Amino acid sequence: MKLTDDISEGILNVNRIIGVILGIAYGAVLALTIRMYVVIIPIYLAILISVIATGKIDSYEHGIATALIVINLMLMGIRIKRCMLIPLVMFMISGVIDEIGNDLSDKGKIKGMFSLIFRYRLVLEITTLLYSVISKDYTQWLFLVGLDSGYIASSFIIKTH
Repeated sequence: MKLTDDISEGILNVNRIIGVILGIAYGAVLALTIRMYVVIIPIYLAILISVIATGKIDSYEHGIATALIVINLMLMGIRIKRCMLIPLVMFMISGVIDEIGNDLSDKGKIKGMFSLIFRYRLVLEITTLLYSVISKDYTQWLFLVGLDSGYIASSFIIKTH
């Protein structure tokens, strides 16, 4: 996902075809993961809604990945059970706060500790962890940590090379 970001934003100087291929790959991998672990639908759907609502699907590459995931969810006949509604809404609100805060932090309008919180989108992380502790089910949080860890690791590797 991060590599696709950096290619579409021109940070990595490679052919955009590679970005399209990576967009297809990460969309397919996330679609497969959601298909295999239906329990992560609330956290992923909340992230998807948050990035769409805040205009973060801002490139062709991310559009392809998003389309693959949405098509997968539709083919799965996604069913949101009542027990999924509360975490979905909690995660969605947290995700929107993170995305808006991240934009404000990038523009320098938020500084200090809050800038750090929004740079790493920790509102959703903390919300998901609290939900996991209360529900005694860490699946949502582990999925999010895995997703974010890959994003942060890619950022670090790209910046150091």
